[in-house]
Amino acid sequence: LVDKMNRLKEETQKMLMVASCLGASFKVSAIVEVMKNISDGEIRSSMRSSSSSILTGSFLLNEGESFASRDGSVSSFASSIKEFEEEGLVEMDNETGRFVHNQVQSAAFELISPEQRNSFRAKIGSTLLNTLSPDELETNLFEVVGLLNCAASETDTDVERDQLAKLNLRAGTKASDNGAFDTASVYFQAGRDALGSRGWEGDYSTMLDLCSDGANACFLTGDFDTMNELIDEVLSKDIDTKESYRVSDIKVKSLLTVGKMNESIDAALEFRRQLGLPTPQKKAASKFTINREYIRVKKLLKDKTAEDIANLPELDDERYEMGQRMNEHLATSVYLVEPTMYPLIIFQSVTTSLKHGLNSSSSPAFARLGMLLCGPFGKPHEGLEMAKAAELILERPGMRSSTSNTIFVTQTFCYHWTSPLHDSIEPLL
Repeated sequence: LVDKMNRLKEETQKMLMVASCLGASFKVSAIVEVMKNISDGEIRSSMRSSSSSILTGSFLLNEGESFASRDGSVSSFASSIKEFEEEGLVEMDNETGRFVHNQVQSAAFELISPEQRNSFRAKIGSTLLNTLSPDELETNLFEVVGLLNCAASETDTDVERDQLAKLNLRAGTKASDNGAFDTASVYFQAGRDALGSRGWEGDYSTMLDLCSDGANACFLTGDFDTMNELIDEVLSKDIDTKESYRVSDIKVKSLLTVGKMNESIDAALEFRRQLGLPTPQKKAASKFTINREYIRVKKLLKDKTAEDIANLPELDDERYEMGQRMNEHLATSVYLVEPTMYPLIIFQSVTTSLKHGLNSSSSPAFARLGMLLCGPFGKPHEGLEMAKAAELILERPGMRSSTSNTIFVTQTFCYHWTSPLHDSIEPLL
C-alpha cells in the first residue's frame, strides 16, 4: 500500500497525508483548508524521504509556495480527489471521504516522516482551530483537540498552554455529556498536563474544573486511584467550601460505592458542617428525638396535599442544594449503619424542601418520608400522599436525576399497603 501511494501524484499524496490525520472519515473541505494554510515546503519536509525523493517534475511547487495559489475551492483539488478514489483508497460521498480500510489509513499515515508526525498533526490542528467557524469547531472538537495534543509537550508559551488546557476541558466536558467517560478522562488529564505545575497559580478556575470533572470521570470508569489523587489535590487547596463541593460529593459517593459506609457518613456530615447547615451527630437517636422531629415536620406539612407540595417554589440557595445532596447520600448509608439516624436525615431534607424550596433531592426525601409513615409510624394513607408528592415532583423540569431511587422507594415500600402488590411491579420494570 505504501509503495502504491508513493507512485501517486505529489498533491494526492499530501492530501492523503492530511486525511490520515483527520481520521477514518473526513471532510474534503477540511483537507483543502489545511492545504491552503500550510506551505508546500512545510508539508514536503514532513514527508518520508522515500516519498519525497520520487516527486519530480511538474508536480512540485516552489519552496515556500502554498496551495493557496489555487482558488482554494474543493474543485481545484478535484484531480487528486478523483485519483485516490479511482485507486480504491477512499470512498467518496459528496463532501465526505472515508478510507476503505484502516490499513489504508495507516499506509497514508506512513507517508509522514516519523520524526515529524506529532508536529505535523499539531499544525493541522492549529490550522483547523484558526479557520473553522464556531459551529464547525464544535462539530470537529475531538479531532482538533486530539491533533493539538500530539505536540502538547512542544507548546512554548503559557498562553498556548492555557488555551490547550481550556480546549481539553471543553472536549472532556463534551465527552462526559455523551457518556464517554473513558475518553473524557484522557482529555481532562491532557488539560492538567498542559497547565503543569503552574496550573493552580496560572489558571485556577480551569485547573479546578479539570480536577473536579476528571475525578468524576475516573469515578464513573472505576479508576479510583486517580480519582482519589484528584480529590486529595483539590481538598488540599485553600478554596471555598462551595468550590470543593464537586469532589466532596464524589468522595462521599465513592466511599459508599466501595462499602466504606462509616467513612462516607463522616465525609458527608463534615461537609454539611462546613456549609454551616444543621447536622445531626453520628450516634443512635432516641425515640424522643425522632418523635420530636416528626412533630416539627408534621406542623410544617399541616394539611398540604401532594399537589401543594409538588407546586412549591424551586430551591435557589446553592448552599442548601449542596446540603440536600449530602443528605440524599446519607440516607442510604445511615440506613445500613445506624438506622435510628435515618428518620432524622429524612425529616431534615423534607424540612429544607418545605422551607426553602424543591430540588432534585426532594423527590427521594418525600418518598422516604412516605416509607416511614407507611411503616414505623403506621399512617399508610398519609404515607401514600407523600409518595404521590414525590412522583409529582419528578414531573417538574430538572427534577428527574433521582427518578430510579424515588420510584423504587414508592413502589417497594409505600403503595403495597393499600393496593395489590402486583400493581407495583410494572412501574419498577
